[in-house]
Amino acid sequence: MEIYNSEEQQVEAIKRFWKENGTAIIAGVVLGLGGLYGWRYFQDQQLEATMAASSAYTKLLEQQEKAADNPELLAQFQTFVDENNDSSYALLAAFVAAKEAVAKEDYASAAKQLNWVMTTAKQPEIKALAQLRLARVQNEQKDYPAALATLALAVPESFKAQQQELTGDVLLNSGELAKAKTAYQAAANKDAQNPILKVKLDELAHVTAA
Repeated sequence: MEIYNSEEQQVEAIKRFWKENGTAIIAGVVLGLGGLYGWRYFQDQQLEATMAASSAYTKLLEQQEKAADNPELLAQFQTFVDENNDSSYALLAAFVAAKEAVAKEDYASAAKQLNWVMTTAKQPEIKALAQLRLARVQNEQKDYPAALATLALAVPESFKAQQQELTGDVLLNSGELAKAKTAYQAAANKDAQNPILKVKLDELAHVTAA
């Protein structure tokens, strides 16, 4: 590093440095400020989009409460999901739409919504919730192989008892009693306080677990 012996030399060095690098420094500052304000603008835009999605979602729920038998309700939920598919409100709307579809026994529409949640959601818990509900829909459709395939997907530990119990339900409906009992027992091992599981196991007391 060069050593300066007097204030005059230091001043001259500063002038020379600024002459050589001043433009680059100014440009860097401008870009830095531009990035800062650009990021703030982006955040503001994101906040506005979230607030708009929240308002639209609330209105949709109000319409659902006022006219649950509205034949256009499912289409309205689908439109909301399509227009807000990068928002967490779209996931909520898809769950509500699936529930409405099941109430109308429109299992194909319910499965479509739940499949979308499974492929879109980033949180494992949200994926697991959609997975279990999809398996129930497939069970209602009597598509037992599809339901078992859905239930074979991994879920967080807190969902495993539900997963095993529902697996037992599907196996029971498909006539595989021994495997159903094994699944129920696996669920009971994780959730010993569930009285419904005890009833299900009692009903299969005569069956030898697989």
